[in-house]
Amino acid sequence: MNSSNQQNKQLPALLIVDLINSFTFKHGKVLAEKSIHMISKINYLRDLFKNKKLPTIYVNDHYKIENPTPEKLINHCLNPLSYELIKQIQPCDEDYFIFKPNYSGFYLTNLDDLLKKLKITHLVIVGVAGNRCVLFTANDAFMRDYNLIIPQDAISSVTDYDEKVAVYMMKDILNAIVIHTHEIEKIIDRLLNDNCR
Repeated sequence: MNSSNQQNKQLPALLIVDLINSFTFKHGKVLAEKSIHMISKINYLRDLFKNKKLPTIYVNDHYKIENPTPEKLINHCLNPLSYELIKQIQPCDEDYFIFKPNYSGFYLTNLDDLLKKLKITHLVIVGVAGNRCVLFTANDAFMRDYNLIIPQDAISSVTDYDEKVAVYMMKDILNAIVIHTHEIEKIIDRLLNDNCR
């Protein structure tokens, strides 16, 4: 592959936003109940990215834990409301983990540095809440020239209205490709095949 092709490589990463979550906030029970229904979709994407040797990156609130680690975060968030979800979505050893202090996965984190190091061009963003942390992360990704892919059946918001507004903004303003999880593999294969030309 020549240097020109190397520079034009298109590589996607999977961002999982705030799914290690205690849900102990206003409307948290509603969001937890909605989120559990999308776990099979997200685990399908995790397996897909793993099989294609593409990175999965957890981007998660640090809950003001001192010197946070994924293990500390999971222990902090486990409760009767979150238990079933967290047990199904825990990171693997090869996954990356970014702690964030606010809505956006890019704000005061090294996410952008990691993505540049991995030469990522496209982000598949999933998680909660669609109209908050997913949307803010997508917005900051767009401002940094990443291409966005949003599986709309793998994000959750408290209300359907919140979710529709978030999806509209990501599609119409941030130029995101909004699809369903079963359509992702075709897009990823197209990106990777383009690298071989």
